[in-house]
Amino acid sequence: MTENTLKKLSIKRREVEREIKKVLAAVEEVDCTINGNKDNLSGVASELGQIAVELRTPGLNAGLESQLLTIEELLLRKDELLLRKELQLRTEREQLLRQKEQLQTKEEQLRTQEAQLSGGLGPTMSSSQVYLDRALLMDPPSKTNMKREQLDPVAGPLIQNWRPTQDKSSGLLPELAHPTFGEVVELLASDDEVDEAVLNVASQLCCIGADIYENEAQLTKSVQDLLQRFLADKAVTTIKSGFAGTNVSPSWALGDSPKNPTNLFLIAEVKPGIGGTGDSHFQGANYHMHFWRQRAQSSIFKYTRCPAFLLEVVGPHVRLSAVAWLNRVTIFPLTPLLNLLPAHPVTDCLLMPVARMLAALRAGLRKLAQDHATAAEHEVAQAGSAKAEDAKAEAVDAETEDAETEDAEAAEELAGLQEAVALFEKKLPWPIAMDARYQAATARSLAAPNHTYRVGLAGDDRGHESVVAVKLCRRYSLATHQQWADLGLAPKILRSMPLPGGWLLVEMEWLSAPQWRPLSQLPEEELDEAHCAVQQALERAHAATGMVHGDARPPNCLMRRDKASWEVRFVDFEWAGPEGKATYPACLNPDIPWPEGVGYRKQLQREHDIKLLAATLAARGAAAASAARTGTTAGGGRRPRARGAVRPLNTASSSERSVASPGIAAVVARHQIAGMSWRRRGAINWTQPAAAGRRLVW
Repeated sequence: MTENTLKKLSIKRREVEREIKKVLAAVEEVDCTINGNKDNLSGVASELGQIAVELRTPGLNAGLESQLLTIEELLLRKDELLLRKELQLRTEREQLLRQKEQLQTKEEQLRTQEAQLSGGLGPTMSSSQVYLDRALLMDPPSKTNMKREQLDPVAGPLIQNWRPTQDKSSGLLPELAHPTFGEVVELLASDDEVDEAVLNVASQLCCIGADIYENEAQLTKSVQDLLQRFLADKAVTTIKSGFAGTNVSPSWALGDSPKNPTNLFLIAEVKPGIGGTGDSHFQGANYHMHFWRQRAQSSIFKYTRCPAFLLEVVGPHVRLSAVAWLNRVTIFPLTPLLNLLPAHPVTDCLLMPVARMLAALRAGLRKLAQDHATAAEHEVAQAGSAKAEDAKAEAVDAETEDAETEDAEAAEELAGLQEAVALFEKKLPWPIAMDARYQAATARSLAAPNHTYRVGLAGDDRGHESVVAVKLCRRYSLATHQQWADLGLAPKILRSMPLPGGWLLVEMEWLSAPQWRPLSQLPEEELDEAHCAVQQALERAHAATGMVHGDARPPNCLMRRDKASWEVRFVDFEWAGPEGKATYPACLNPDIPWPEGVGYRKQLQREHDIKLLAATLAARGAAAASAARTGTTAGGGRRPRARGAVRPLNTASSSERSVASPGIAAVVARHQIAGMSWRRRGAINWTQPAAAGRRLVW
């Protein structure tokens, strides 16, 4: 009921926003009329002045004087009418402004009600439907106000495009959103040779981009004529009709069919120059949203992430981006703006990046089309199987009709649950969501925005299940982790797997609560003894392996009490490596008390681990002492969250971060879905991050 109310409020608010737009347009029209009326008044005043001069002419003929007086009288009447009209227009303007104020007040009230209801609902499954409802109310991309939609305080950003700088506006990076994006990222970064045909197309595109056009249509035609010959084939075709609603289509697009396509592979946005007719990146993502909002009931929309590419040609620049519909439309650039200037053959420094981008794009489009064809074949096979099952069912006696009805209802409910799970899984990185090894519905983020998850493995034939920790990262020292694990000082590595785009999946044993706790969560009375145990463990690991951890802060030290001693396990080996060889990354958090000698590209040293551990614990003690003196506790009595090792990009509170919805897990736990049955266990933030912030990744 509350969700329906929220939907109605959202619709009302959008209607009010449209009314405000209409009123503002009316005010603008009235202002134009007032300005025109002023010009007319000025003209009348000028004519009256001229007549007054003529009437003062000595020896003026009586007949001419009479004519001038008649004209003067007519002009005075016209002047009076114009003054009345101006008064009416200004009155109308005031009324419109009052109407605008009333509508803005109403809009604010609706926003407040939405915020209150949203707060009561929390992050539930319905958020995907709420977002879809919002998408259905959107104006065409060219008329969508980016500032208003991206800064919406209730619904959040319309598009996850990392603008503005806050957690809500960011989403999964392309390499984790879909495997095809990862493959394209690899192609863009490779040194493989580019064939001559691609170089020729890139050369022509550079010449097209460098030209100066009278209008956007000319540039669009030139780009489309060149690239659709290069990119399109039988499986990837130019969409000629049925893209979205009336008068809603990008410069051009590629999909699975020229008319009424069921899938979208490429959006192309062409602009004569930067800042000319709107943000092509934001508009391109909006076209993706408009395409899929009309196909929300399709199996492609429900059970895939709707991956596509956006190609922007903006005057003498081109850029390739990845776009997908996850929990909302998410877009991220795969390249920077590349220059389209014919500097070749003197130099190929501008040509080669464009050629490599075009080659990667064509390969990506072929892969998306191949995935689409495979899914379509699978659907046909399933439909044939279902038809055969239905034929057999028709032969069943009428006695079983009630049972069949119950089965149908159960199947419908199960289908609804599976759809809910599919929507939830769209928020997860594809290596977890798409791998049958994992029960994706059980996945819980442990260290947002870093990609570390607690997830259940698919049960064996006896229904047994186990839980593992899965970390996805671009940099990780498997050697250090394995050597420390051999010493019993790190979780066991169960498997590791390279992923497209330069990412790595590391699966390790799950150290569950309440036995295992981060050093940062231990009470003060246990801290000194535990600190000694961690320091001894570090010294032992250093001496035995020659490896340095690099981020040995309390959140990365897990502790378990074993009678009279402490067991220690270190986690998060992203920066680890051999002493004197491995180096620190960029963007270190300046709020962390790093030891002297720690910095970008500086070499890791053993003493850094020891000193960092001591400094962070000392900082905690100082904060506790300060709180005791002032009689306050951080976070209203809760232990403050540890700060991140990387520089934070924003100040969003942890309560604002997206967390996995417990609602889905609770629903799935009540039903036996193939490969989805699971038992909820207590979780521990064993890799609790060090704070708000994310690594800067291009």
